[in-house]
Amino acid sequence: MEIIYVYDALVIGLKARGDCGKDCLNCGLFRTHCPGCITRSCLVAKCKRGISYTGITNPKETCRFHEHCNSLAVIPDDIIQTMPKLKAKTKVRLPRFVPIVRLTDEISWFWNDLPLPWIVIRLAELVKDRALMQNVSSRGLHDFLGFDGKILLSTVMEDELLDELTPKDYMGMINDIRPDVTMTPDSYTYLDDPLCLSWEQTLKQAAFSSAFSELDIPVVGLIKGVIWKQIAWSAERAIELGCRSFVIPSRELAEQGLLDGKISAVINALSKGKEDAQLLLYGLSYPVRKSRGEFVYSGLSWLIGARNGLYYKGNASFLVTDNSIGSEGCRCAACRGRTAHQLKDDIRSLALHNLLQTMRRFG
Repeated sequence: MEIIYVYDALVIGLKARGDCGKDCLNCGLFRTHCPGCITRSCLVAKCKRGISYTGITNPKETCRFHEHCNSLAVIPDDIIQTMPKLKAKTKVRLPRFVPIVRLTDEISWFWNDLPLPWIVIRLAELVKDRALMQNVSSRGLHDFLGFDGKILLSTVMEDELLDELTPKDYMGMINDIRPDVTMTPDSYTYLDDPLCLSWEQTLKQAAFSSAFSELDIPVVGLIKGVIWKQIAWSAERAIELGCRSFVIPSRELAEQGLLDGKISAVINALSKGKEDAQLLLYGLSYPVRKSRGEFVYSGLSWLIGARNGLYYKGNASFLVTDNSIGSEGCRCAACRGRTAHQLKDDIRSLALHNLLQTMRRFG
């Protein structure tokens, strides 16, 4: 993009167009939310420079960015200015690690062997399985699971599922299944999307979140965005909603080496409110040591690892048949003196062992 600021453009009488194809001076996002084309990994910018990817940005009708190459569409002001309704402040105090549980896998239902105060269940499982949704709705989550502790509902889910849901859908499902706490809705924002797309998703998420002010349960603010201004804006909207606990979907960010930057952006945004906020790094089962602050974590790797034949020992994992583990038996509540090899055909005990090892990572 050649012109960055509106004032400069007005002075020299030119109009600037971003890599997304929008006329910056007539775009409701420019300068208010969009600082210009600063994400050089933007796929539209690459495509305009001749770098295309078959099936993604290749100049064909199936390209999901095709409409942004020549479009001057503007996001309506009523969406941009959407502000969540203020509700009573709600604070959720989570333990250092909260296990994610599969509704469809009773091996992950550990509470008869290991009482813990909190678990996380995923709304995505219910969205994908109507029969399961009907069963859980008729009984409520606590009765369905036989769990007496607190249940946090995760709204993190696949992109194609998010596109199908409306605020009314969320409210209906949450009221039917009756969790103790819920996250605000998810959205999908990617670093290589044009900024106009990531802003559309960030704004949509804030608009959907405003409906959650009508719930009678505490709400945890799910923070989205790919640049600092989006992340800060998302965090500010969650604070205005009344959230005092917040969540970052973290697994993919950690894999891409982007988590520390997002954590810093979120902490800076939350520090302006001078609140004792709790930040949940969702999707991580190991402590983040390089970032400042104390966080809480939630993950499912303890179960996935057991299903794949992995045995956790300290901060490392081994194949359960690996001779390097040693022959000394483990004295945890799951193993009761058995060796790793003896757990090979006992997935339930192996999963519980991994969960206990995971919890030890967090002290």
